[in-house]
Amino acid sequence: MPTRIDTISGVPEGDLQDLIRDFKEIDHVDVATAINDGKGTFTVEATIFDRAAGASDAAITLTGKMSTFGGPDDTGVRPDEGLSLFDASDIAANPDLFLPTQPSGTTGVARRLNPQAKYLACRWDLNLTPKRFLKTATVVVSNPANGKSERARPADTGPAVATGRVADLSPGLATALGLKTDDSCEVQIPTPGGTQLPSTGSGVAVGVSPAAIDSTIFPADMTRKLVVLATTDGATFWVTNQIGPNEGGQTLLRHVGNKTDILLSDTTVFPVKTSDQIPAAVAAELNKAVPDLAPAPSGPGGSPPVSDADLNAKMFAGAKAFVDHDTSKDPRTDNGNLACAWAVNEVARLALGKPISTDGGRNGVSTIQMFDVLNAHHTPLNSADDAKPGTIIIAPTGKRHGHVGIVGATTGGVGGTLVYSNKSVPGVFKQNFTIKSFTDHYTGIGLKVLFFALKRDQF
Repeated sequence: MPTRIDTISGVPEGDLQDLIRDFKEIDHVDVATAINDGKGTFTVEATIFDRAAGASDAAITLTGKMSTFGGPDDTGVRPDEGLSLFDASDIAANPDLFLPTQPSGTTGVARRLNPQAKYLACRWDLNLTPKRFLKTATVVVSNPANGKSERARPADTGPAVATGRVADLSPGLATALGLKTDDSCEVQIPTPGGTQLPSTGSGVAVGVSPAAIDSTIFPADMTRKLVVLATTDGATFWVTNQIGPNEGGQTLLRHVGNKTDILLSDTTVFPVKTSDQIPAAVAAELNKAVPDLAPAPSGPGGSPPVSDADLNAKMFAGAKAFVDHDTSKDPRTDNGNLACAWAVNEVARLALGKPISTDGGRNGVSTIQMFDVLNAHHTPLNSADDAKPGTIIIAPTGKRHGHVGIVGATTGGVGGTLVYSNKSVPGVFKQNFTIKSFTDHYTGIGLKVLFFALKRDQF
């Protein structure tokens, strides 16, 4: 039979253990993935692999709710919104997908899709079906209620997990199948040469409670939120957010047998990368929880500094001007909880013309990445005595999650020097530390506190 993925929405975290046990004992599933839907519950995907590996007719079958998207009248997408599989350079070669002219008031290819064409969006597994394959593939979409089927072309990635849906169809495709929003559909996706994900056949692990394990590992003053869980081949991997009154971050853990290992901690661990500890198939499952990327920060950036004194003055003025800024808008920051590096990068962009660290052209959100950039390209200072307004103060993430801020004016000696940063609570950029309180807090939880003077030639 083809690889099959069944989707169940609205599952409370407390029910995940029982559901995974049922998957193993009744359905004999190979992979179970639970993705936080942002509503306090989870969307669970249960995967059963095709046992005839290499069969030319192997396919992935998705079942679940659908909706519609695309075309000039879809106000649910921005006028400039693109597609994950196609861009403007693809329009001429794909006249079956796109309207011959750009709709008035729009610039993006999502609104240029021909709503009567037969296309769809799914959360594709790019390990099984690479982008280059999807651009020329056709899939079969069916309405189980009336037995109708149509062939359609992949166009985009989606819908968001929070919708509880498995596919967004073109309006024309939905009409041809007799489907309306939140009706159930089935999508059968071919794979190149019958490619299948590897599996030892041991299936999912049962009886693993991330909540119980997390409570024995993480500090009591941190609020925990499960982001995603994936279990296969007797191992369970999960990512949790740990949010405290000052700092926040994510941790990737693995549980096999009776042993739990912390594989990675940072402001964000996404996208999860394949390693000797994380199989490609597991990374692909965990990355289903990657938030939709926000556009790069908009608005003009500052002009490059003309001197070191100008650089410090611009950063100091930028930090003061950024006070009270709501940092929750970028979905990678978990409503501002994970925004300390993002905020410092945005101050640098607005003040100096570019962020200190970047991620795909966007502000970097990782404190580890920011520390690596600072250490490689900027000037470490010997002590707080050398810090000037505009200097970066950072506690790199280690066994505990770290933090980063911008040094301000001195009031009452070096220890009283102000620090501006984004605390996890309330997710707003403020003057919220002094050098002394920053140092006391982060050295008190076992982290180093370091200072860096930014180099003018990096901007």
